[in-house]
Amino acid sequence: MRKTPSILIASTFSVVPTLHAQGNTGDLDTRWEKEVLPLVETYCYDCHGDGIKKGELAIDKYDSISEMQQHREVWKRVRDHLKHQLMPPIDEDQPTADERKKILAWIDDAVFPVDPNHPDPGRVTLRRLNRVEYQNTLRDLLGVNVNVMDLIPPDDSGYGFDNIGDVLTLSPAHLERYLEAARVSLDKAVIPGEMPPPETDLPGKDLKGDGQRSEDGHYLFKSGEAKTVFKPQRAGSYRVTITASGTFGADVAPLMELRIDGKKLKDWSVGARMDKPEEYSEEIRIEKDEPVELTAAFMNDYWDENYPDRSRRDRNLMVNAMRITGPLDGPAPEKPQSHKRIYLERKPGERDDSYALRVLNGFARRAFRRPTMEGEVKRYLQLVALAKSQGEGIEHGIRLALEAMLVSPSFLFREEPQPEPDKADKIHQIDEHVLATRLSYFFWSTMPDQKLMELASRGELRKNLDSEIDRLINDDRSRQFVSNFTGQWLRLRDIPSTRPQEKMFPKFNGKVRDAMRRETEMFFGYIVKEGLPIDSLLDADFTFLNETLANYYGIPGVEGDKFRKVTHTDSHRRGIMGQGSFQLLTSYPLRTSPVLRGKYVLENLLDTAPPPPPPNVPQLEPPSHKGDQRSLREQLEKHREDPSCASCHALMDPIGFALENFDAAGAWRDQENGKDLDTAGKLITGREIHGVDDLRKALVQDHKEEFYRSVATKMLTYALGRGLDWYDKPALDRIVSDTEKAGGNSRALVRAVIDSVPFQYRRGDS
Repeated sequence: MRKTPSILIASTFSVVPTLHAQGNTGDLDTRWEKEVLPLVETYCYDCHGDGIKKGELAIDKYDSISEMQQHREVWKRVRDHLKHQLMPPIDEDQPTADERKKILAWIDDAVFPVDPNHPDPGRVTLRRLNRVEYQNTLRDLLGVNVNVMDLIPPDDSGYGFDNIGDVLTLSPAHLERYLEAARVSLDKAVIPGEMPPPETDLPGKDLKGDGQRSEDGHYLFKSGEAKTVFKPQRAGSYRVTITASGTFGADVAPLMELRIDGKKLKDWSVGARMDKPEEYSEEIRIEKDEPVELTAAFMNDYWDENYPDRSRRDRNLMVNAMRITGPLDGPAPEKPQSHKRIYLERKPGERDDSYALRVLNGFARRAFRRPTMEGEVKRYLQLVALAKSQGEGIEHGIRLALEAMLVSPSFLFREEPQPEPDKADKIHQIDEHVLATRLSYFFWSTMPDQKLMELASRGELRKNLDSEIDRLINDDRSRQFVSNFTGQWLRLRDIPSTRPQEKMFPKFNGKVRDAMRRETEMFFGYIVKEGLPIDSLLDADFTFLNETLANYYGIPGVEGDKFRKVTHTDSHRRGIMGQGSFQLLTSYPLRTSPVLRGKYVLENLLDTAPPPPPPNVPQLEPPSHKGDQRSLREQLEKHREDPSCASCHALMDPIGFALENFDAAGAWRDQENGKDLDTAGKLITGREIHGVDDLRKALVQDHKEEFYRSVATKMLTYALGRGLDWYDKPALDRIVSDTEKAGGNSRALVRAVIDSVPFQYRRGDS
């Protein structure tokens, strides 16, 4: 089992404020005056000093380190532009590599000082459950599947994820919707009072027989039948309720007859209009525990095109739905398991308030994901008493209290108690119940299960962290981590909205699009489950395909709808950049986009987001017979002649050009409009590449550490529910270092995120 660093053994330690990581203020001032300022004056002041402030940036206005620290956002942009060689502009004199490193090192030491021996874990805003977490938590808490996604307003995103505490607000509209969702879920999970007889509901469109079917129901436009076969639980009395409507013929309503196994039981004159159907009900007797055929028959069809009233020339019947309730006699059925799970068995002679308190205590421990506090649950007994005062039974009173618990802050928010919340200089290790919650929402997007809670209650979760992480990853619920993390980091959630133009890409369809998303999800999930190097995402020689996607890619030997692991024989398809999901997300409906593809690689795989483009930049158009005859590459090369665009495009364009063999719908091509594609380029580092294979090698050979840091940044952001800041650098350094020591092992990366100070500790507010 991995050992915790000695500095973190105590559960509480003080943050030692430090101005810089190396030396003292005097050393930094000296370095600035003698080493850094001359370089800044040489390479930066032409645009950002001596009275000039392009982009509203004047570096010479910051005359002290403390003032620079007060404007860290400005200096972060300065640092990023220098690091990624966006500044100075590409047509200006450039600092040497050593000079650039010297400036960056000083900015790190002076403006962003960190002390690895006294790390700052930061703090997380009290975090509301997002929609996915809320639905999953309701499912596991109540033991029923209820779709409440449409009831809850969409979540905002921050730092690329929708689980960020700072943006997960709670408005009155949210609270109203959460209360409605709680009621809908409890209606399915618990049944207070007498257990009603079971019901079988059949939409009209699911009935067999004559006529036509639609979402509205089963339409009989001439005499005929709408019927179903019903399997009774046992012999007994049942109620058949038919929801129906119709149109009059002459002055007579349609006649509907109920039959069982062809025998007439009842008929009705259906006077309900088509826009206002009504229920027609009859109690029947089923004598044997055998399937019976139930029929709604239309008996009096009528048509007269000469009838004076046009609205009464055609008599028709619409069977909107059929419901069978029963058996109505005999013993009441047992309550469902979801009900029994909450409403514990009552002890002989147990008083109502004692029983209610015992039920609510058990529910609250699971719903609030922690032990309850003294007196916390007793206040909910007031709702039980209110229901009883209105003539309701004890079970109805408990149901009312459960509703209140499901809109309590302790349920809707992920509480993380802080012993000294107002002291930012005190850091505390999170307790084991909070750790259990962080782990379960990280991997499963839902509440901790019983085992996690039991280990936390015994104070043994950290002792068993290795085995628990393995269990969490190997559990089927870890698919939530795969879909929610990759869905946002790699933007797979955007795939359903991609629409390559049908005429341009006739082989592409919805099944192909869905398969492309599934391919990338299974690919990432397999790498993590098997503990493969995380850089396998870039160059793995395998993927997951079904017949649909394999045929689209031109890969033989894959049959059936089931996805399976397939080894690549074509190097072009290796890694994520060879997958259709990547190509769809980085294209327009009519054409590819080297800029979007380059930006995606920089932003999502290297965490190097280029700045936004200047305003009013015209959109490039694909070459056409009537329009611009120049290729996209030629247009971009012309575009880069503008100095304000050249630096960013020097970063993005060579990456995008290398990927041009993939069209906008993810298929391979060697030509565009009859011309051979030119996929050559030179990366900002000076390395020349020719196509996707060279690009992949460049990323793996020259930028592996940046890739590790990018994945670590995204994963830690997702795990913490907050954006990372300059003081998180020691944590990221440690995660990257541990990953490198493990040969890039993806499990080691995940474990390093969980072991990190920000995941295991928190501090109070300033």
